[in-house]
Amino acid sequence: MKTNQYIISMALALATGGVALTACSDKWDDHYQSMLDSPNNAPSLYEQVKADPDLKDFLRVVDYVGYDAVLASPQTLTLWAPVISASQADSIMQLYDQQKRLLVTLPDGSQRNTKDKDNTAITQFMQNHIALFGHSVNTNYEDSIRMMNGKYMVLRSNDLNGVPFQKKNIVASNGIMYKLGQKEPFFPNLREALSLEQSLGSSAAYYRQFDEYELDETSSVQMGVVDGEIVYADSVTTLNNRLYHTLGYIQREDSSYLFLAPTTEVWKRDSAKYHTYFNYINSMENRDSVAGLNASMGVLRGRLFNLNLQHNDYQDSIINTAYVRHSDYYGLNVFYNPKSSWNPETGEGILGGLQPQKCSNGVLYIDNEGRIDPKLTFLQNRYILGSSNRSRTIPQLMVNSERQPQVAISTHYFKESDFVEYGDTVVDITMLKDNFIEVAPISYQGVTNRNSSIYFTLPNTVSGMYYNVYVVMVPLFVALDGYTEDRIRPTRFHVYYNERLMTPRTNTSQTNPNEDAEFDSPDRDRALTVPEGETHGSGTNFETTGDQIDLICIDKARKTTVSGYNAFGSVSATQRYRLTTDIRASQLNNNTHTNVMYINRVIYIPFETEEEAKNFDLQLSDLSNLKEYKEQ
Repeated sequence: MKTNQYIISMALALATGGVALTACSDKWDDHYQSMLDSPNNAPSLYEQVKADPDLKDFLRVVDYVGYDAVLASPQTLTLWAPVISASQADSIMQLYDQQKRLLVTLPDGSQRNTKDKDNTAITQFMQNHIALFGHSVNTNYEDSIRMMNGKYMVLRSNDLNGVPFQKKNIVASNGIMYKLGQKEPFFPNLREALSLEQSLGSSAAYYRQFDEYELDETSSVQMGVVDGEIVYADSVTTLNNRLYHTLGYIQREDSSYLFLAPTTEVWKRDSAKYHTYFNYINSMENRDSVAGLNASMGVLRGRLFNLNLQHNDYQDSIINTAYVRHSDYYGLNVFYNPKSSWNPETGEGILGGLQPQKCSNGVLYIDNEGRIDPKLTFLQNRYILGSSNRSRTIPQLMVNSERQPQVAISTHYFKESDFVEYGDTVVDITMLKDNFIEVAPISYQGVTNRNSSIYFTLPNTVSGMYYNVYVVMVPLFVALDGYTEDRIRPTRFHVYYNERLMTPRTNTSQTNPNEDAEFDSPDRDRALTVPEGETHGSGTNFETTGDQIDLICIDKARKTTVSGYNAFGSVSATQRYRLTTDIRASQLNNNTHTNVMYINRVIYIPFETEEEAKNFDLQLSDLSNLKEYKEQ
């Protein structure tokens, strides 16, 4: 069976080794010609090892892990056989046995012991000394060689990756052998380094949770079809992990990442703190495990940086992989002066004073302080555009037993200019985002609706934080030229707040079309008063200027009790605001006010303490440089 596994491994290695093969130097023809000239009756690689008494302990390992079949096979290989001690051989064989007992989970949920191709005694020792094809050296030779475990090593005239040869170019019937005075050090990639570094045990364990073995149908041997399902005589599985797609491909040998990995102490401290941010409703399936996964992801998020995408050797700034994947991050996931002295107040110097550890596909730094500010990663300032269908709803009206919208919504795009003139007023529109919506009341069959109303839910809020919520309203002239003067008027509106219940109600009204079983009844939406310090209105009356961009704080230091953070699974938003105009008929008739709202976006900013939230004062001028993330 070990021989069959070897043949399958060889097929996979050949399939993935094409890039390395074509990347060899022009001296490849010479290498290959040397193999053609080899005598057919030369000993095999296995026999060459067996004949050298200095390699007796290496031979013990070869026999024990089943690589006698590999070195005796007709496949052309290059072997760098190391002289190792008896204790080193015993340690490798002991590791082999330990690895074989480890269980892995298959795609169907069943478990099996670790196969040899995934055994670290194989991948980190045996395959670290073997390459496909024959590689001989001559004077002044240097080339990059891909080993069977995927590692790239530099082969020179007298050494492999700095380990000198005792003998070289030993001809075998199935390849070339070199004799090394010691074993070739295993050069881990970033994923492997997590498991090898004791202080990073929590990070390694978290990655293992997402390891999945997927069936490779093209490499598996089919036996037939039973009950419509393919049955495999020998199935080949490949290891995948969805964190690679989310954070970065730290297992790829041809990648280049920087990983600021947290120690287990940092992991436990911060994940315990972050766990309080994910208090989900009681009816949510697997709520505790989702909270734990999100808390752990909160620790890990923002710590990976793709070095191929950094500029100026990341002296000035460094951006993590989340920024690269999401173009809607504005100033988030960016860390300035990363190599300067660490300053926890400003977040600068996240790498300052830390010792880099070179890996085969990047650089590992160990963080024993917790240097990633969650406000720059998952605990961001956020905003939703008024035009976002996912985050807004409109009330409905019952007309002749049918539900009809109470308002009409139109989307407007800004003029292609940084500044817009209105009379003697010049308005800077560079601080606005994308577009804005016009929310106007409509009538059906003689039923008049004088006021307009719209709901906004806030996605991805976390529990236990204090939120300040702002709405940006604009005048119509920032988009349209053909407007009438009566449309450039202030409006007055009320704001109502509601939060999802921890325990949803079982009996809900069927008559109210806006009712949600997990929200408190819309009839019990709580009217908010204008926050202290806000100049746009008083009491429960919020007001716009009508001819300016208005940044209006509609809620301040609102503590959330239920989390709507949706990193895993399907989680609904838990905070909801309703904006409703309150315009009298006389104000409409006299053209002093409008019952139409022009909404650019809703901004919500988290704070850890109530005092911090209350003391924060967002200004209109801040919008141009506000670090925030657009919710879709």
